[in-house]
Amino acid sequence: MAEVLAEFDTAHTGIIHDAQIDEFGQCLATASADGNIRLWDVRKPDAPAFLAELGGAAGPVHQVAWAPPAVGVLLASASSDGSVAIWGRRASGPKDWGVVAREGLERHGGVLALAWAPAEHGAVLACASEDGTVTVLKHSGTIRTGEVQVEHRWQRQSFRAHTGRAVAVSWASPPENSIRTLGMSGARVATAGDDGVRVWRYQDTLANWEPESIDFPSAAQAGGSSARDAAWKPWDGVTEMLASASGSSVLIWQQSAAEGGSNITDSSWQVTTRVELPEDVWKVSWAQVGSALVVSYGIKDQRSAVLKQNLEGGWDVMNICPDPTK
Repeated sequence: MAEVLAEFDTAHTGIIHDAQIDEFGQCLATASADGNIRLWDVRKPDAPAFLAELGGAAGPVHQVAWAPPAVGVLLASASSDGSVAIWGRRASGPKDWGVVAREGLERHGGVLALAWAPAEHGAVLACASEDGTVTVLKHSGTIRTGEVQVEHRWQRQSFRAHTGRAVAVSWASPPENSIRTLGMSGARVATAGDDGVRVWRYQDTLANWEPESIDFPSAAQAGGSSARDAAWKPWDGVTEMLASASGSSVLIWQQSAAEGGSNITDSSWQVTTRVELPEDVWKVSWAQVGSALVVSYGIKDQRSAVLKQNLEGGWDVMNICPDPTK
């Protein structure tokens, strides 16, 4: 059973859409419908300390995401006004944050989700928009614009991933662990949208994103035709695996790996397991170690569960938050 360490008032004036803690477990970012992001020092969970408020969005902030530590102390935010902001901490101290870059994707509607690529690909951010477009932003360098001012340059590449909204994006593990930057070579993403799940691979020769083959289950088999979330399991050396949320179901997708390594075959992605939960599923997230999937579900009262793969290949469901009605 999960233990509540602390509850505190974030002072947001709107609904909190997202909350993300950095990889070191020290800084919590909260994103709200009031258009603001608030940062908290949570090294003492029973006494969180307010650090900074990051504003500037003309509408609700849907999601925030911390960059991999190897990329830098960066926080990205996605807003309903179609803007993506990348925030960085200045050298003056932990409470002094500023905009490193701001990209306007208004032509694609609001930005509903974003995710940083593994550090091996460099500073790369994927953004999912209301019109079904996924935009990949890649840091291409800096130029000096004054005696002390430095301007960061980002390359932008967009592709149509879904016929309806694109609501989630997740990166695959890098094709190899390396201290050097691999660039976009071997990059792959999974996306979720109104028309289900899609998988994309970056083609070096074409400098473009191409779809991978996927066998779509029927709406009845999938628990609904749309997908609310998708998460790519960290590579375990055996099988490529995805999880997605659709209706009250969690779908497990698999693709076999090529013999002797992590390179995939040309086989299609297929749903191998459907796990049914009592209420609608909203988010899925893999643990970094082991075949464990954290699931957020529920309509009136949100609850969490862990799906753990057993030795027979099935999935056991373990509630980690109590049912508030009991």
